Amino acid sequence: MFWWTDAGIEKRSEGRTHDISEMGAFVIGNTCPPSGIQISFQLFLPVLHGFEPKARVEALGQVLRVERAEGFGGRSGFAISTRRILLRFSDDPYELKESSEKKSHVS
Repeated sequence: MFWWTDAGIEKRSEGRTHDISEMGAFVIGNTCPPSGIQISFQLFLPVLHGFEPKARVEALGQVLRVERAEGFGGRSGFAISTRRILLRFSDDPYELKESSEKKSHVS
């Protein structure tokens, strides 16, 4: 999930990470924020065998570039450079759901 404010209007969308590191991520999605804009995002990490808590990454960054799909079957996406990252763990699935719902209203 990611959200940003553009011309005073709060916008929100979802996508899938293609590449991710501590320095940033590339997100594939139908909606792409404009290049250069500040963006907040959450990544939900898969539960690994033997590792009980569910984890998510909350981050603040800047959109470095946007790649628009060309032709049928192309995928649009954008690159983010992260500025601040927070890793959260929870055994309570409701906590993760509530947090993501609250974040949808943050600019």
